[in-house]
Amino acid sequence: MDKTGWFVVTICAILLGINWYYSTPTPAPDAPPTAKQVSPAAASPAAESVAEVVAQETAPASEQVSTIEPEPQVVATLISRNAEGQELAKFEFQNIGGSLRSVEMAGMAINSTKEDLLDAVKLNSQAQQGIGTLMFGLSADKAPVFDRTDYHVVPEETNDKQVTLEGQLNDLRIVKTYSLVPQQVGEEMVEGNAYCLQLTVQIQNMGDKTRRAKNWGLYAGGTGPISPTEWTQFTYYIRNEDKSFRKENVGSFRPWFGSAKERVVEIGEDPIAWVGVMNQYYATLVQPKETEGVNTYYAAPLTNITLPGKERKTAEGVESAVGVPEFTLAAATPSAAGGVQTLSYTIFAGPKLNLMLSDMTKEIPKIDHIMDYGIFHIISYPMNWLINVFHGWFGNWGWAIVAMTFVVRLLIWPLYRKSYMSMKSMSLLQPKVKEIREKYANDQQKASLEMMNLYREYGVSPMGGCLPMFLQIPIFFSFFYVLQTAAEFRGAPFIGWVHDLSQMDTVYTLPIFGYDLPINVLPVVMAITMLLQMRMTPQVGGDPMQQRIMRLMPLFFFAFCYYYPSALALYWTTTNIISIIQTWIIRRLPQPELRKQPKQKGPKRKSFMERMIDAQKAALAEQQARQRRS
Repeated sequence: MDKTGWFVVTICAILLGINWYYSTPTPAPDAPPTAKQVSPAAASPAAESVAEVVAQETAPASEQVSTIEPEPQVVATLISRNAEGQELAKFEFQNIGGSLRSVEMAGMAINSTKEDLLDAVKLNSQAQQGIGTLMFGLSADKAPVFDRTDYHVVPEETNDKQVTLEGQLNDLRIVKTYSLVPQQVGEEMVEGNAYCLQLTVQIQNMGDKTRRAKNWGLYAGGTGPISPTEWTQFTYYIRNEDKSFRKENVGSFRPWFGSAKERVVEIGEDPIAWVGVMNQYYATLVQPKETEGVNTYYAAPLTNITLPGKERKTAEGVESAVGVPEFTLAAATPSAAGGVQTLSYTIFAGPKLNLMLSDMTKEIPKIDHIMDYGIFHIISYPMNWLINVFHGWFGNWGWAIVAMTFVVRLLIWPLYRKSYMSMKSMSLLQPKVKEIREKYANDQQKASLEMMNLYREYGVSPMGGCLPMFLQIPIFFSFFYVLQTAAEFRGAPFIGWVHDLSQMDTVYTLPIFGYDLPINVLPVVMAITMLLQMRMTPQVGGDPMQQRIMRLMPLFFFAFCYYYPSALALYWTTTNIISIIQTWIIRRLPQPELRKQPKQKGPKRKSFMERMIDAQKAALAEQQARQRRS
């Protein structure tokens, strides 16, 4: 098998490997150690009450809080709207911990099954704690204790723009104010601010002893897969640490090697800009306004996340928190009030929309990195931008994908045409190539050398036909990454049976030996159009194994795309259809003729083909020398 054949084999192996990786729960590697890392232990959660832990960390008064915990109740709601008055996000606050219970994405539903389309997207709804809950005793050796104080609404400081909650934890008076963030910033509209809250936490010492806060944290939220077809490897705890975006998969708590971790608490020297969690399409994070002394983050797995759908399956999620800088509160005296500490944060809880997040980077640095485009971000960002532009024109994400694909194919048209002509020239040379192979049937290196001389003589590059494949691979995977993280496609229909571009376009489920096999249409159409496109491509002969592999390429792509969202199959199907049209046009253009290239006089720089011939000659000479010595 020649080099082209090995190239094709490698590409197929890569495709199958990526398919396996994204269809099985693959644990991510352990988080890189920071300046000081506390080794996690598999200890059971601590039995201390909130009062006992706060007593250890802040040395408050000896009075104990009630051990009877009230039921969490939604006590206030804030609704953010766009300029047209449409609801974008609904923030619900609970009494326990004076925290943000959940954030409902207005107008966004989980298309879990064709019979159940109305499961609202509610961020943090399945976590046991509300975002903004204070935590005490952050340590990898034992579970932290959460503030379970019963807060009450302060009516005079609560309206349709802000909610103020007040609670008494031992001798600490805690007041939390959550405020909507204006979307109008000067003359600029920042759409992402609709999914943000400003949180101010005021802590006052009401006792007669100095209090010191140490090993505190603020809960940043929990998440997990939001649909039965989403894989857990899209569930991460994330942070902006040392001015760089970092993420760890939920699988890092159950590594391939070593023992399982109950939690991660890391303390570093560099400040942490923000901490949060994300799944495939949504994220929540908390950003301290002042990062001095904020160098700790916490993460732990969440078990039994209930997935939507009739079967109500469960999965594993993850939660995180950001450390609170140490501070000291002076004691209260008859003549002076106790010390006060004010902490300020920005909370983001919303969809992963590339253009929206890019507009938010001035206030929340590197928040756009949660799109997680990987090594293909150079192509993925403009591709996502182009899809959004076309969606503004057509109002349909499916047609936006079709239009974006057309533009991409138009841009590579000159290269595709050149590639087709090169393959056509190669096909015209096949009779001469066959003669060489028959003449040197027992000397493969001599046959390769003569074929290279033949290609040089007629000015044909055997690699010319591979160029579009080289170009399409990064484009394909760039769109693959766009598709994985773009919340735009959630619940977005295309035509007919395609009800949700972020899901498979299943029209029927076939029960086979206890397994429900989904019948997906677009991957089948993709494979058929790929076969048609290959039949229109000039056949250049070559190694029989290579030819068999090329014939199997539609099957490889069919298997790769079958269980992925329909948007990916739509993109590749559109690519094939446009390629068929382009090939039809090219075949009606003047076709190449075999002509020997005129010899150039004088010194000139050797071409790639000439360098390959020289290398082949050197290898042949070495082989002949070894044969003579033996």
